[in-house]
Amino acid sequence: MNYLIISQIGLSFFLVPKLNKEKDVEKIYFHIVADDVRATGKGMENLEDYSKLVNTLDYHSVLNRIKPDNLIIIIDDVGLGETGKHLRMEGYKVIGGTPLADKIEIDRDFGQKMVKGIMEIPETYSFNSFDSGINFLKGRKKDEVFYFKPNDADVPKEYTYKGKDIIDLIEGLKNFKEEWEWKESFQLQKEVKGQLMDFSAMINSKGQILPNSLIYYFENKPVMNDDIGPQTGGATAVEYCHKLEGQFYEIFTKLTPKLIKDGYVGQIAINSIISEEDKKPYFIEFCGRWGYPSFPLDITLLEETGQTVHSLFVALTEGTLPTLFPTGKIGVTTWVGIPPYPYKDGVEKNEGVPIKWDKKWDLYFYPYYVKYDENKGMVAAGVAGEIVQVTCVANNLPSAVDMLYNTYIPTLSLKNMLYRTDAGVDAKKRMIKLKEMKVI
Repeated sequence: MNYLIISQIGLSFFLVPKLNKEKDVEKIYFHIVADDVRATGKGMENLEDYSKLVNTLDYHSVLNRIKPDNLIIIIDDVGLGETGKHLRMEGYKVIGGTPLADKIEIDRDFGQKMVKGIMEIPETYSFNSFDSGINFLKGRKKDEVFYFKPNDADVPKEYTYKGKDIIDLIEGLKNFKEEWEWKESFQLQKEVKGQLMDFSAMINSKGQILPNSLIYYFENKPVMNDDIGPQTGGATAVEYCHKLEGQFYEIFTKLTPKLIKDGYVGQIAINSIISEEDKKPYFIEFCGRWGYPSFPLDITLLEETGQTVHSLFVALTEGTLPTLFPTGKIGVTTWVGIPPYPYKDGVEKNEGVPIKWDKKWDLYFYPYYVKYDENKGMVAAGVAGEIVQVTCVANNLPSAVDMLYNTYIPTLSLKNMLYRTDAGVDAKKRMIKLKEMKVI
């Protein structure tokens, strides 16, 4: 079996060494769409763990050489739904990438309409200009709290903003207006007091949810401890697998028929907040793709049971239902970056920074924007500040956190590395609260 990974911005490069281990895997073709991160993976085929890697600028040449029954295609992000649709029509086995998966994440209004009647939805207002949003806020009570959420998927995560009050959010919108480079399309969503919790499921080619793939996920996006600083895609996270039962599973059973019509195969996640008032999950947004940093945690969980991500991909494409994910285990992760992480300006200065860790812990290290240097081995590619994600899975959260910070990360050699040291702290509080609410 061969793999073709079509990646918008190179996020899933960590899949290469995982798939490289598999005897059944012949070659792993990696295609990056965005020009500015194409240095990712350059020369990495010179390393033993990447020996099957082939970086390609033209994935059509791969399609011309390899028959559909000997190729699994991974689309790792939104924005390539039409590509995925076309490849499916050509008979290829594709994970991720459908028009519906794109739309439910990019178009917040559409996503909310899709879950209407299935989940509660916070009070939400849509705008196509900053002036109209500011005028709306001027008519609200000064102590109300709203979130600013861009509709354009190209807008960096740090622009998602929670106002301290109405005056603060108005000032925020005025500042955004002056520097905005994207389409003026956004939502203002009123805060629901409660506990943030995401949940996801993995759907195979027959529209079935894989056993134990209902995953409860607790993420912290700000770059610094205590949720201080700019937002990232997810600086730390905790997750565990659950049997296919309960209200969160029921939500997916109602959504699955819509996804089947679109031909979607892969993971669908729902970001929600559990209301302290009525104990119900309120819909925030969809994630119609693999999540980052959740995907490496998913992989670590299944590898702890002796399974592999290749087994997962085969199950998804072949429409089988093996039990790959364990219950009774919990995973934790933190993302490690180097300056200017989490920003992009000046990333070229980190090119060539060596990256090493104790190889006996390979299972728990997931490199992102890296390339090969003939003298240094694996180095930063100089295209992003996100360098490596470190994970850990154990029987309980304290043990997982302890091993993460005291066993795995201390072996990492990376100059000027930055990472949160409080992974699991906030997640534990949320889980305790949700158990008291009898939600989990």
